[in-house]
Amino acid sequence: MFDHDLSDPTDGILGLAFTSLAVDRVVPPLINAINQNLLDQPLFTVWMEHRGKLEGAVGGVFTYGAVDTKNCGPVTAYEPLSSATYYQFKMAAIGMGSYTNSKVYQVISDTGTSFIGGPKTVTDALAKAAGAKYSAFQESYTIPCNAKPPTLDVTIGSHKYSIDPVNYIVSAGTNQCLFAIFPFEFGGFGPSWILGDPFIRQFCNIYDIGQKRMGFAPSLQNSNTDDERYDRDHESFAGSTPFILLLLLPLAFLME
Repeated sequence: MFDHDLSDPTDGILGLAFTSLAVDRVVPPLINAINQNLLDQPLFTVWMEHRGKLEGAVGGVFTYGAVDTKNCGPVTAYEPLSSATYYQFKMAAIGMGSYTNSKVYQVISDTGTSFIGGPKTVTDALAKAAGAKYSAFQESYTIPCNAKPPTLDVTIGSHKYSIDPVNYIVSAGTNQCLFAIFPFEFGGFGPSWILGDPFIRQFCNIYDIGQKRMGFAPSLQNSNTDDERYDRDHESFAGSTPFILLLLLPLAFLME
């Protein structure tokens, strides 16, 4: 529990990762529940609402012990974890339009990161393909709110997962929008990419602790209507800037 900032509405962080990441190697609550056979299956599913209010509305659903079949379609595929610390696995390629980077990267799925993060040389190329430009003032990529770029394509295993613009173009206020990708360098032997909320809004993520693998299923929420795709002035992601996210990453990793 947090006790250092009484003005913060957040009381704490529920760690859903493996014991190897826990402070003092304390057994996380979900791992403890699995060890006691309290769940039907040793996994959980995350579905995220595509759009909505910042407060007083459902932002998504965590389903413990089962694959969410109410909000998620059939599982497309499972990918084995390359590290049972974070929910880390391999990404075979990422691209947009005519641009593709086919280097194999280590990536993590992270519900605590609002954007998708990766090496700057690649994020710059993706931004160019989308028609976005880097703003030093905002420390993020800006893009016209009425832009109609291609899908952002992520290849995991032998499957390509396409993210619609409605899930990676977010409002930053009055008639301003951001391209929800940010450059970062993890360093050391950690992951090179973070697949945050834009990916999870498009595809439900299944965190299979028992079999140490990640599953991906299409969200059943319709994200292709013209009103939702292009009327972004009323969206709820203002302030979700990359530099704020980077401050949260050490804690966000424990959430997974």
